[in-house]
Amino acid sequence: MLDRKNIEQILKMNGLSETAPDEEIRSVLISARWNQEDVETAITVLRQNKKTHENRVDKLHDIFLADRALSPEAIHSLLGIDVEVNSAEVDSLRTRRASSYRWQLLSIFVLSLLIAFASIIGMMYWQQSGPFHPGF
Repeated sequence: MLDRKNIEQILKMNGLSETAPDEEIRSVLISARWNQEDVETAITVLRQNKKTHENRVDKLHDIFLADRALSPEAIHSLLGIDVEVNSAEVDSLRTRRASSYRWQLLSIFVLSLLIAFASIIGMMYWQQSGPFHPGF
């Protein structure tokens, strides 16, 4: 386990405080040739409450390590943007996308058939075969 005092001492020698942003602490510790796992552990130790030893969870950590969508509250706390999301709007958007996807596939299929038919007719005319044969 990493000692909090040692981490604070390294940061102090590099001109940072323990309340510095995680990215600055991470860059200092990586430049001191720490392993990535040790850097993450050190940041966790620094973010621990000294008295209760409870970890403070940052929202930024959730963004990069989670595969779930962010809640409107998380977006507001990170970016300061108020987001209003209606589930009915999201559902209608999904159905419109699925419908437009089907129409795109159908139009590609019909267009490719038309191009193929026109190419066959053009080759028959150029080769004078089929209905374009002089003896027909």
